[in-house]
Amino acid sequence: MKKAANMCLVRVSGSQQSMGRSLGRECARLAKSMVKDAKSHADRLGISWDVAVARAQDYLPYAQEYDPEYLDFMRGYAKGSGIPFEELFTLICRGERGLCTDVSVNSDATSDGSVLSAHTEDWKKLDQEHVVLVNGKPKDGPSFLVATLAGLEFDTGLNSAGISLSGNSLHPNDTRIGVPKMFVARKILASRRIGDAIRAAAPPARASSYNNNICHSSGEIYCVEGSATDFCLLYPSDGYLVHTNHHLSSKMAKFEALFSGPAGNSLEHGSDSVVRYNRAETLVRRKLGELTVETLISILSDHVNYPDSICCHEDVRAPAHERYKTIFAVVSDLTNLEMHACLGNPCEGNWKTYRLG
Repeated sequence: MKKAANMCLVRVSGSQQSMGRSLGRECARLAKSMVKDAKSHADRLGISWDVAVARAQDYLPYAQEYDPEYLDFMRGYAKGSGIPFEELFTLICRGERGLCTDVSVNSDATSDGSVLSAHTEDWKKLDQEHVVLVNGKPKDGPSFLVATLAGLEFDTGLNSAGISLSGNSLHPNDTRIGVPKMFVARKILASRRIGDAIRAAAPPARASSYNNNICHSSGEIYCVEGSATDFCLLYPSDGYLVHTNHHLSSKMAKFEALFSGPAGNSLEHGSDSVVRYNRAETLVRRKLGELTVETLISILSDHVNYPDSICCHEDVRAPAHERYKTIFAVVSDLTNLEMHACLGNPCEGNWKTYRLG
C-alpha cells in the first residue's frame, strides 16, 4: 500500500500583498494546474475561457467594495505566480463547489469540554494534489491556519481569535452577480470577534452563499444558512450542529435547487446529502458527552452509503469529470488552537496535528 502523504504546510507573514506574493511563488505550479482544469471545465460547458474571464469581471466591483484586502492578496499572488490576476479571480468566481459534511460540537457534547469543528472537503481527485495548509501571520489581523487549494481559496480553518469556519456548498435558485462567496469565507476567517464573523457571513450584495459553519472557542456555534437574497441562522442543540449540502431550515426551502428539476421536485440528486446529514446526526447522538477528536475522525471516516458516504470515494460508474472524493478532512480544535488534518480520505489518510503559530 502506498504510504499516505501529509499536507504541504506553507508559512507566510506580512501585508496581504506580500503574503499573496509568497504563496504565489510557492504554489505557482498548483495554481496553473487549477487554471488548466478550469479551462477544460469551461470547454465542456461550451464556454470559451476568454468569455469566462470576461464574465467574472462583473463580480469585481462587489468584491472590491466588500473585501479589498483579499483583492490585494490576489494581486500579490498573481505577481508571485506569474498567472494573470483576471484568471485567478475567475477561479474564485466559478460557482458551486464541494459536497461536504460538517460537525461542530462544544463543551456540552465533548468529553473534556473542548470546542471542535470537523469537516470533509469532497471534490475532484485532481484537486487533492492542490491542497496546501497555510499558516499566516498578517500584519494587521489575527493569525490563521487554513486548508486551501493552492494557497488561494480560504474556506476551512481557524484563527488566533478563536474563530473557525467551514463551508458546505448549497444550491440556491437565486444566484446572481455580487460578492463571491469565497470572499465571504476569507473575511469570516479574518474576524476578531464572533459577532464580526456572523456579520461578514451575509453581506447584502452577495452573489450566493455557502452554509457558513462558524464556531468560537467560547463554545458559540452558528450556521448562517444562506442564498443570494435571504438567510437563516441555525443554532446547536445538545451542544452540536450538523450540516451537509441542502438547506435545513423551512424558511430557506423555497431557495433549494438541489431537489428540483424540469419535471418537479425529486431525490434524483442530493440523496447523498440527506444520508450524510442523518448518518452524522446519528453517530454524534450516540456519543453525546463523550465526543473527542478521535470520535470525530471516526465519524468523518464512516462509509454508510458508500461511495457517496461521509468519507466519500469515487463512483466509477460516473463520468470521469463527475467523480468526487474526500480530498482532505480536518478537525479544528478551538480550545487548543490546533488543527488535526488528513490529506485524502480520512479512512486511510495520515492524520497529523498542526499548531497555529
